[in-house]
Amino acid sequence: MLTYEVRRRINRPPEAVFDVIGTHVYENHPRWESEVVEIRRLTDGPVGVGSRAIMVRQEYGRRRAAPYEVTEFVPDRKIAFRHLDGPMTFEIAFMLEPADASTTDLTVQVRMQPKGAFRLLTPLMARSLPKTGDRITGQMVTFVEGQVRASGSDAPRS
Repeated sequence: MLTYEVRRRINRPPEAVFDVIGTHVYENHPRWESEVVEIRRLTDGPVGVGSRAIMVRQEYGRRRAAPYEVTEFVPDRKIAFRHLDGPMTFEIAFMLEPADASTTDLTVQVRMQPKGAFRLLTPLMARSLPKTGDRITGQMVTFVEGQVRASGSDAPRS
């Protein structure tokens, strides 16, 4: 099992961060991760435990669809996902803790388990996971911090 964890401070309160990366994750995720081309909802209603979607990714010259579901959803605190099929088990969680009234500490945890012949790539993935995770998390933080209305409020732009 490959694991990765990173912590970052975001200059926004937890409710504003969660609105961007939890409540509106399907619309926003392609904005911070360039490999994500689009996300198509499979379930109706607001995002919550059991919500499912298809993430369309473009990587290494190939486009693939990855179905996934929300496994945990605690407003302003945590959202977690797991991919439903593919060459590996993949789980990711985003946990938020208030640092003060206007700042959030974000922890991202990733767990991956390659399956079948894909296991041969485990050493390569182990080396690339921290670099890729740091890049994507940094892009997420930059995106979230940029989601402030001209009025100066912490509400995300639509």
